[in-house]
Amino acid sequence: MSEQSTQPQLKWQRTPWLTLGFFIAKEIKLFIKNFTNFLPALAVIFVTDSAWVPYALGGSYLVYIFISALLNHRFFLFALSNDAVHLRTGVLGKKSLTLKYERIQQAELEQTWYFRPFNLTILKVDSAGSAGKEVEIPGLPMQQAQQLRQLMLATAPAVESEPGATTEATQAATAEEPQWQTQFNLAEIIKAGVIDNKIFVLLALLSYPLSQTDWLQEQMVPWLEANIGFIESSLWLNVGLVLAVLSLLFVLAIAVTVITYYGLAVSIDGDRYQARSGLFSIRTVSFRYPKLQRVQIKQNLRARLLKRFRVRVSQLQPTMAQHTAGSSAFILPVVNPELLHELRQQLNLTNANQVHWQSISALALLSPTFWVAWLAPIACLVGYFAIELSLTSSFLIAVLLWGLMQTYVVFRWRNYGFSYDSTWLAVKHGVLGRTENWYPYYKIQQLDVYQSPWLRMLGFAHIIVHTAAGAEVIKYQSLASALQLQQQWIQQVGQNQQRWM
Repeated sequence: MSEQSTQPQLKWQRTPWLTLGFFIAKEIKLFIKNFTNFLPALAVIFVTDSAWVPYALGGSYLVYIFISALLNHRFFLFALSNDAVHLRTGVLGKKSLTLKYERIQQAELEQTWYFRPFNLTILKVDSAGSAGKEVEIPGLPMQQAQQLRQLMLATAPAVESEPGATTEATQAATAEEPQWQTQFNLAEIIKAGVIDNKIFVLLALLSYPLSQTDWLQEQMVPWLEANIGFIESSLWLNVGLVLAVLSLLFVLAIAVTVITYYGLAVSIDGDRYQARSGLFSIRTVSFRYPKLQRVQIKQNLRARLLKRFRVRVSQLQPTMAQHTAGSSAFILPVVNPELLHELRQQLNLTNANQVHWQSISALALLSPTFWVAWLAPIACLVGYFAIELSLTSSFLIAVLLWGLMQTYVVFRWRNYGFSYDSTWLAVKHGVLGRTENWYPYYKIQQLDVYQSPWLRMLGFAHIIVHTAAGAEVIKYQSLASALQLQQQWIQQVGQNQQRWM
């Protein structure tokens, strides 16, 4: 991925002084990411009796942020050539990076609020195998960044160009308007905030730091008792206050989504897909269709009630970035059924009405049913001895709990299915929420047939499908069927000559 530059002359450039804000923002993000490491210092602030300690610690850290950002800006150099971008970074530990355009997975433009008045932007690039954004060049003029991103995404090995084919750069230069485009209004973005609400994330961010100190118990609670004595007088008032706080956090979480995806516009031009959104900071994400590794169509319970979907197009998923939100992904947070039908056509997915979903054997119910069966007597004993309920109440609660869990197991089995044709392998699952994962057939990297002792006893096996976007499991196939599918898929993958990246 990284290699020493062989070009004799490179014009090394520094970013403008305005980008000092970018390096300060990176230091602040690093502080938030490693927040738990600073809890001892925060604990000192809360428990100390010295008024100067918080100011000393806070002032010292602000000075550190500024000096670190200043040095990182001073030692950040980049150079652009016809086929690669070159970086030199680091203050004490030096790092040199050369990234070929042809290896680029995704290129983004993020115009932060402090760059927008100056028409500057940040170019973010990652490549196959990189963990997160491998290259970030701040402070580029918007026009230069757009041209550079276009060049990066259009670059492909010449040997793979078909006779008469039009390159992406040519398409972009000749087409005044993209072939297909749509824009999401504010009402749809609000629905996206309802669907993918981060209320529990906000609760965790607020409650965890407070739980590590005695500030809440020693200062906040006594203040509430002294100034808001009527809280203890009414149970319903307490419930109302809790609901009011949760409602406020729910609205704040929606606001975060609106700020992130405001003005979301999606366009398709040839094999290039682009999304642009943001209220204060504008983010532009692009990818090329040949680099697609997985299409995920997802609905949680709120999305099902609103009749909306979330579409995520994944590219290469490095191990270190598998759990990073949005890593190497193109996300549409809210899609109505009509738009989903159009996107299926644009992405060349099989029509939803023509997908033949294959179910798995009913023997898949044996293992979860066995474990759920233990739930009823355990729940009954806990209710009778630990909670001291009557035997009848404990029994009824245990039966109800067992019935709910067993119903969930049955529905999970019924809703699981897989489908395959000459182009796609698809897997669906989910009970309250539903998820469909679509993988291009020819990009399957490895196929394993797995048998645990339990599966061997039943004569069944799992097929584990490894792709660049992660692994997928086809469950409970007879051993003969699993081996047959493995050989059939390996043969089809081997015969396909389509470009993998």
